Amino acid sequence: MRQKFLSAALACALSLSLAVPAFASEPQVEIETAGAYLRERGVYQGDGSGDLMLDKGLTRAEMAAVLTRLHGEGEVNPNHYTWACYFTDVPNWAKPYVGYCTANLLVTGYDASRYGPNDMVTPAMACTVVFRCCGYEDGEGSVWTYGTACDYAVSLGLISQSAARASIITRGEMAVLICRAWKQEETPPVKPEPVPQVDGITVGADGTITSKTITASDWSREDFSRQANPSIFTGCYTRGWYNALRQSIVDRAAIAADNNKDSFNPQYLYAHTLVPDTPAETFDTFSYVLGRIYGCYDYHQGAEPYTKNQYEFPGYTNIRVSPMWHDPNTLAFIQPELDHIAGMDDRGKVEELNRYLCGLMEYRAGAVGAVDKIFSVHTAPIPGRCASYSSAFSFLCDAAGIPCIRVASADHSWNEVYVDGQWLSVDVSSNDVSINQNAYLLTTRLPGIDRCPEATRFARELLVPGSTK
Repeated sequence: MRQKFLSAALACALSLSLAVPAFASEPQVEIETAGAYLRERGVYQGDGSGDLMLDKGLTRAEMAAVLTRLHGEGEVNPNHYTWACYFTDVPNWAKPYVGYCTANLLVTGYDASRYGPNDMVTPAMACTVVFRCCGYEDGEGSVWTYGTACDYAVSLGLISQSAARASIITRGEMAVLICRAWKQEETPPVKPEPVPQVDGITVGADGTITSKTITASDWSREDFSRQANPSIFTGCYTRGWYNALRQSIVDRAAIAADNNKDSFNPQYLYAHTLVPDTPAETFDTFSYVLGRIYGCYDYHQGAEPYTKNQYEFPGYTNIRVSPMWHDPNTLAFIQPELDHIAGMDDRGKVEELNRYLCGLMEYRAGAVGAVDKIFSVHTAPIPGRCASYSSAFSFLCDAAGIPCIRVASADHSWNEVYVDGQWLSVDVSSNDVSINQNAYLLTTRLPGIDRCPEATRFARELLVPGSTK
């Protein structure tokens, strides 16, 4: 749905105050301007004294009221939608708003009866509902997900990095998010950010890269490795490897958004490095790292089809990105669980996701449970071996915004998560067969001997630079 009242007037009223670069902090003047504009349009309402309380957080019930006024264009009587609020915990004043948002697929509850009206709105919640409300819903499940909504919003310049990483979003930040989203919707599309000028790169008039002559064994747009613990760079674990991988991790939402059928983005300048296939141990080591970091997205080696002199650089590779899910219903299936844990700290989220996955699966040696099958409607637990559990848990943690890697011994697989400033082990397959489901839950103990600890340390640093000792 495209709204009418946030149109030309918004562009005029906010053109100056919203002319800020992506990743900048929301300045106070922009917050006040956005709040005032939404009050004028009836979207925001203050307290009895008229204070918009822009520095305060907002609850999920208040969010529903804001979304109803925004999405309904000020022309909807929310009382006509009270019937759609089937949640038993919603107060009477909020039922019309929650009902409207539920009927229009703008919000979901934690389960069939619980909405959580008093829970504070997180940045992930805010970005998700604003995308749905402002016409970005076509990308949900492919271009962006609940777990990547903040990253995608940051990449579009709709929210700052600092606001996206906070535990809650303020009413002022929400106002800016709404106004920026609508300004972008009402403004003619702008050309993508131009490809950086790099020796050997030729770009067409439409911004598509047409040819690449390799001029160096390693290239990335910046030296990401300066943020990492320098002790991880030993042997074949080079800074070039790190930079190529880290750039694709940082840019994954933007890369995947414009992928073609071959999971290649022709308008994106990939970082590259060398991964020789001899000795075999070097190639295997790189593969171990790739296998450790995937969650909602898969990272795999590739090369641009327009590269001219790849033969001069044996082992040349870039890191492509593609979603780990194939069925869009996969993300819809886990959405209620993500909403349920949204207000928890990371430790609580991990504990709940462990319990959730144990309820969906049962351990069976040799069985392979795919992510799309595990996170789908089924009448009996999905059988899977330890690797199935660790892959599914990485997917869940990534969707919830929790750094998570996969670790393997010679015959077992488990996860490590970054919680409370440290990497801790979670072995969901072992937990599922234990009496209380916490045999290996947020512990420093290892359920096996890591077959490649150097790759594990490298993977930790890729997801959370500076996190290893």
